[in-house]
Amino acid sequence: MNGNDIPFHIHASRGANVILLGFRLQKEPDKTAEETLAASAFLKTFWGAIGLTLLYVVMLAVLTGYAMAGPSAGYDGEYAESRTGRVENGKIRYVKNTLFYISPEEIGLLEDDLPEGTHITLYFDENGNIIAGENAGTINAATESRIIWVIATMGLMAVSLLVFAIAAKKTFGKPWFQWLHNIQNG
Repeated sequence: MNGNDIPFHIHASRGANVILLGFRLQKEPDKTAEETLAASAFLKTFWGAIGLTLLYVVMLAVLTGYAMAGPSAGYDGEYAESRTGRVENGKIRYVKNTLFYISPEEIGLLEDDLPEGTHITLYFDENGNIIAGENAGTINAATESRIIWVIATMGLMAVSLLVFAIAAKKTFGKPWFQWLHNIQNG
C-alpha cells in the first residue's frame, strides 16, 4: 500500500468510508499476502451482507402485502356504503341518521356466534337496505395476528443479520477485520 494513503485508511477504517476502503484495497495493484486475504474477505462479507439484506427486503415486502391483504377483504359484492354496528341484547345496533336495530339472522349471521358488544360491519345498497354483514372483530383479530407474525419475522431477520455479522467476523471475514484492526492501531 502507498504510504501516503495511511491517514486516509486510518480515518476510513473508523467510519462510514470502511466500504470505500474495502473497494480501494480490492483495486490496489501491489498487495501483500495479508492485504490479498483481507480484500477477498471484504468481498465475501460485503456481498453476503448485501445479499442477505436484499433477500430480507423482498421477504418483508411480500409479508407486508400478506398482512395488509387480511384474511378477507370484506364483503365481495357491490355496495354503496358500509357502517359498523354493535351487538346489544341479541340485536345489531347501528346508526344511519337515526338509531336502528336488526336481527343477526336477517343478514345471515348466527346470534350464538355474536357475544354482547361484538362489532359488526354492515353493507348497504343504493336504497339504504342492508345487503350483508360480517363480524368485524374476527376480521380484525385475524389481521392483527398477521401483523404480529410480520413483526416477529422482522425481529428474526434482525437477529439473523447480527448473527451473520458475528459469524463473518469469526470465520470468512476474519482477515478483513484483522486488517482493519491493524490499520486502526497503526
